[in-house]
Amino acid sequence: MTTKTDTYFYTLSTIEDPDRIAVPLVLANAALAMGQDALLWLTLDGVKVARQGAMDTLISPSFSAINDLLTQFIEAGGKIGICPACANTHGVTKENVIENADWMGAAAVQEAALGRHIMSF
Repeated sequence: MTTKTDTYFYTLSTIEDPDRIAVPLVLANAALAMGQDALLWLTLDGVKVARQGAMDTLISPSFSAINDLLTQFIEAGGKIGICPACANTHGVTKENVIENADWMGAAAVQEAALGRHIMSF
């Protein structure tokens, strides 16, 4: 059972399997639909999700198209944090980053995770 104060933190660390991208987005979208707060933190090669156009044609075999899930998340007010070091490694820049995404380094992640339900993918 959830309460008004429930907040969720989903970590996405890979884009190798479209289902592993879809699952945290499906869960985060469900949390937002229930009136909860959801933060998706992208790290390692998962930061590629934040590059404009990168998810446009990626289809999950088990869920909706990744771009549709991501768009739903953004439109519902979901927050996206991006590991700055990983973004640098994988070519995500301020010029090509999607909306609702902010740089979120180690200290910001630690602070954002406080008191949240945390799930990692």
